[in-house]
Amino acid sequence: MTTDYNKIAKQYREVKERPWRSLVEEYSMLKLIGALEGKKVVDLACGEGFFTRKLKMNGAATVVGTDLSKEMIALAIDREQVESLGINYFVEDVRAKGPQLDYDLAIAAWLLVYAHDREELAAICRGLARQLRPGGRLVTLTTNPQLYFFDHFDYQKYGFHIQLEDHVREGALIRWSGRLKDSTLLEVDNYYLPEEAYSSALEDAGFRDVVFHPLSLSPDAADEADYWADMIDKPPAIMIEAIKT
Repeated sequence: MTTDYNKIAKQYREVKERPWRSLVEEYSMLKLIGALEGKKVVDLACGEGFFTRKLKMNGAATVVGTDLSKEMIALAIDREQVESLGINYFVEDVRAKGPQLDYDLAIAAWLLVYAHDREELAAICRGLARQLRPGGRLVTLTTNPQLYFFDHFDYQKYGFHIQLEDHVREGALIRWSGRLKDSTLLEVDNYYLPEEAYSSALEDAGFRDVVFHPLSLSPDAADEADYWADMIDKPPAIMIEAIKT
């Protein structure tokens, strides 16, 4: 995983304040996740706890957040100390070997994007499968592989830019960038793999019923549908849902 979130943790937290994160990303994910009452949930690659807190506030019985970045987890713990929701956070690499766990639901927003190749993707998917009981559900959000096949896209009005390589290949760069409030340029590198690679890796790791879902726009922004059309018609991200066998 190339991007060092220990160095950009606070800056990355600022990015979550962009309107598209709440009106498109958050809305789409929570809509797909659905009812959380009584669920035991783990948020993997939780960062500073953005979705982790949303999961708890939306009714999950137990929520745990894990992330590879010590600085991200430090930010999450700091927030928990100020606004206690009963969430536990741990520094953990999802690829690490460990016992089989029994979560009802695993959330992984912006995790699969860091796999450079199918081998790394397979290791991540095995780690995801380790989190869930049989019948447990995975909901993940990742950069849209179709970016390399759109005839044109421009997300500048939403506060970010996506740079691609000249030719598509497995492992090709997908670089997200945007200016922060202090004009600092923040860059995050993702990598291209086809949808088939995600399906295969999840199925090989022990998942079934793999389904790809598009993003959708919150009703709160219905009167601005024209403005958000580029985001919805050519979405920069997609969601993947799967069930643990």
